[in-house]
Amino acid sequence: MPAFDYILILLAAVLLSNLINRFIPVLSPPIVQIFLGVLITEIPFGAFGFDFTLEPELFFVLFIAPLVFHSSMTADKQSLWRLKGPIFGSAVGLVLVTVVSLGFFVHSAVPVIPLAASFALVAALGPTDVVAVEAASKHITVPGRIMGVLSGESIVNDAMGIVCFQFAIAAASTGSFSAVHGLLRFIALGIGGIAAGLFITGLKYMLIRWLRSQGVENTTLHILVDILTPYLIYMCAEAMSVSGVLAVFAAGLAHSFMRDKFNPDTVKLQISRDSVWSVLTFSFEGLVFVMLGTQLPGIFEAVGGHKENLGNWQIAGVILLITLLVELIRFLWWVIIIHNNKPDHGEKPFGRLKSGLIFSLAGARGTVTLAIVMSIPLFLTDGHVFPVRELLILIAGGVIVVTLLITNFILPLLAEQKTGKDRDNTEQAAYREIIHTVISRLNDAATPATHAATRVVTRTYYSRISQKPSRVRRRADTAEEKELRRAAQKWETENTVRLVRENKASEAGARHIFRILDARTEFEDINNKRPKILWLFAWTVRRVFHSRKHVEASLGKEIWDLTAQNARYVLDRLKKDYAGSPAAEKIAAGYNATINVAKAMRDQSAKGGRPHIDEALISRIAAGGYQIERELIQQMYEEGRLSWETARRMRDNIVMLETKLQVG
Repeated sequence: MPAFDYILILLAAVLLSNLINRFIPVLSPPIVQIFLGVLITEIPFGAFGFDFTLEPELFFVLFIAPLVFHSSMTADKQSLWRLKGPIFGSAVGLVLVTVVSLGFFVHSAVPVIPLAASFALVAALGPTDVVAVEAASKHITVPGRIMGVLSGESIVNDAMGIVCFQFAIAAASTGSFSAVHGLLRFIALGIGGIAAGLFITGLKYMLIRWLRSQGVENTTLHILVDILTPYLIYMCAEAMSVSGVLAVFAAGLAHSFMRDKFNPDTVKLQISRDSVWSVLTFSFEGLVFVMLGTQLPGIFEAVGGHKENLGNWQIAGVILLITLLVELIRFLWWVIIIHNNKPDHGEKPFGRLKSGLIFSLAGARGTVTLAIVMSIPLFLTDGHVFPVRELLILIAGGVIVVTLLITNFILPLLAEQKTGKDRDNTEQAAYREIIHTVISRLNDAATPATHAATRVVTRTYYSRISQKPSRVRRRADTAEEKELRRAAQKWETENTVRLVRENKASEAGARHIFRILDARTEFEDINNKRPKILWLFAWTVRRVFHSRKHVEASLGKEIWDLTAQNARYVLDRLKKDYAGSPAAEKIAAGYNATINVAKAMRDQSAKGGRPHIDEALISRIAAGGYQIERELIQQMYEEGRLSWETARRMRDNIVMLETKLQVG
């Protein structure tokens, strides 16, 4: 029970850190999590007083394997390929240069740390944490090319840093190391690990294909297979005496390039998989930092009691000096190796020195570094205690905190602050990306039986593309919108009468249109709820399908023609008399959707087909689209592309649409 209580407390701290970050976004979650971890150890009663220690080997497998797998699985393939030179150069060359140069320096500056342990410490500091940069980019503008290199580097250098760390730990544990033997062993482990990862991934692909051929589309089963994949690949690779980290890394990249082949074509599974991985990665990353906080008091005590201990100011000086040198090496690497004067399209060019400073200061250390250093074994192979283990963890933790503070507070002084216009443009681009992604996923999940219903739903999303996220309403229709809706219905009636008088429409078709207009008025009078966005579209489609049962099939094309003509007439009036009005834009969205659907149905009627779409099926597909939209809104918010207020309004809008769906 004490261990279970402790785990619950750690998870509660992770949850609390997320809430604190929502209200105080300037504080990076890792900093808050470390602070909460220290607080946990200071509470002297109940389960908080339990001293929990996780085995280093288990720590490495539990956290490193899934984090490396997920980061490589979600890699931006286009960015990786476009910037493959600087990304792989930084991930491999920069890590090796840093390890070799700083390894000797740390040993010289702090002789109490053995040379092999110094190399292990610097190797652990190799991986960068792009999450910290993405958090800072919510408020500043990081040039696209620099951000692309940082993102790709953080994926690839995880594996490189971990492999270097494992070699250094092996040398420290055994007390012997041969450069030639180490290089050959490194190549063998690397090639073997990559081959093992790809081979096991191929076996998984065959398993997925077989399951799908048997009709097994169970969401829970496929997600469990996904979660188990990095652990199984890591353990199998280690059992084959090759690099488990590189095996997991290669498998993650393979999953990134073959994502559609691995995943059954169901929207529900895609949504569930993304949600589960989001929860797992956030929890694992948070747990690592909270656990560091719980270990810090004991680490300080152990370091202070060491016979060759360093003073607190000496340790602080070592941490700052190592951080400074790490940043200096990154700066020189960008200035000498990476920099060119060709910015991305539409991007403001930066000078060599300024872009080098941004690249250097944005290289914060984070979860992977912490997980690596906390996996240092407790004992050497001869049974003796691993030397200065606590000091290594303390220095690494200090460097992490300092680099996070630099990214949060110093980097914004160099990069440009996002203006209100920049924020609006970013949110508009994010909103359009959300709409297009929902459309794409719904179309991918469509089957011959659901294609027509899916088309009806996706057309409503096309009508929303031009809508500005900042104008998404939290409340129901305003008085102006209600007045415009009543006017629009009057315009439809007038236009229908005109068409009949000009012999451009039959009386039978006009009566049908009038029944639809009467149904709208009746609905608005009976329901106290105010109309929602796309209200006109939903009720027009519903009433047309319902009333088609009472008219001849020959009227089908004319009915849809009249519906489209009336919608165009209303749009012209809105554009002429209410140009620029947010209320008019909101109402126009529904009429645009009506025109799109009317065109599709008219074409089908003209071919002799009788359009019939199950309304319950439309409702289910629309509900799936709303869920996808929610997931994407949360993702965009976490990436800093949507503000908290805009994300909230967009969620409120989805709730209103769902309410309309249920009422209708």
